[in-house]
Amino acid sequence: MVAESRSKAMQDKAKQYSAIKHRIALINISLTPILLWIFLIAGIPTYFKSISQLTPYNDYVNLIIFYIFVGALYYVINLPLEFYSGYVLEHKFSLSNQTLKDWVFREGKKNIIAFIISGPLVMALYTFLKLYPLSWWLWTALLWFSISIILAKFAPVIIVPIFYKYSPIKDAALESKLSRLVSRVGFKASGVYELDISRDTKKANAALLGLGRQKRIVLCDTLISNFSHDEIESVMAHELGHHKLNHMWKLIISGGIFTFIIFFFANGLFLKLHNFFGYNMLYDYESLVLIYFIAALFNIALIPAANAFSRRLEKDADEFSLKTTGNISAFISAMKKLSEQNLADAYPGRIYEIMLYDHPPIARRIAFAESFKQSA
Repeated sequence: MVAESRSKAMQDKAKQYSAIKHRIALINISLTPILLWIFLIAGIPTYFKSISQLTPYNDYVNLIIFYIFVGALYYVINLPLEFYSGYVLEHKFSLSNQTLKDWVFREGKKNIIAFIISGPLVMALYTFLKLYPLSWWLWTALLWFSISIILAKFAPVIIVPIFYKYSPIKDAALESKLSRLVSRVGFKASGVYELDISRDTKKANAALLGLGRQKRIVLCDTLISNFSHDEIESVMAHELGHHKLNHMWKLIISGGIFTFIIFFFANGLFLKLHNFFGYNMLYDYESLVLIYFIAALFNIALIPAANAFSRRLEKDADEFSLKTTGNISAFISAMKKLSEQNLADAYPGRIYEIMLYDHPPIARRIAFAESFKQSA
């Protein structure tokens, strides 16, 4: 059992940390629709619209001003929770290496990038409402789906380097071992990289990023420095499993399906609530806040299905790793180390698993590996 391999103090620490993180995550999920509903009831979007239209610019410039006002208010209200979760709590449990200055700088970069991406999307939604009042939801869903593909393809080479540096794996023996694994699996990508996240966190992670020629395997330096070569191989085999089993495309397509479902049902509710609030036109600036509120509600409803699908893919990638390396003990050892290094709760409550976990809990992954060993 996982608990047997961990000290009582470590178990208690992981439970305490995870309990707080879980509660904060559930609050965050609920906070978006709650805050937006309060904004709508209080008439805040209408007030911000009147201010933005005082400027002698066209509708789109005024729309961006309106969007900045609404976004800034939302961010300021959410900032204490964001700061506690991302900085205070991580330091309290000795998981962070970040200085306050670094945290503030990263937040600034994150918000600038978010604005650069979301600003044109807001303008596009406004245009769709104005030009296609009956089918705006379809065009919006298509755009969202297209953007998700573009981000999946180019984020690893454009966005990730803004925060972290890629570098070739420095350990020659490890690089040779991983190269043999890559060759055996038949993986074609731009390379296997080490990511320098240790300046920010002590947590370990690995990922398959990108599509096509931008596809790459990324191993965090916190993983490389604390795991054995066999353990790293098992983790990398898991990531290669995502590639061989086309999980990236499956996630993109499933995300697209969820997006179409959200906007299809949001359209019907939007028309009813639009009349309820007495807005003049479908493409009023306030309508954008209303649509975001409705989409947030439907998104919450679909979280369990999205997480369940993701956990299924992760289990398949675990199975691929076990079959490919044949080193079940290394896989189990890697899972235990991940649990300890990241202070992961090996046995989260069922509600937390359904709403928050896109990976199976560590205990389930280890149990699966042990059952795989017995069946083999």
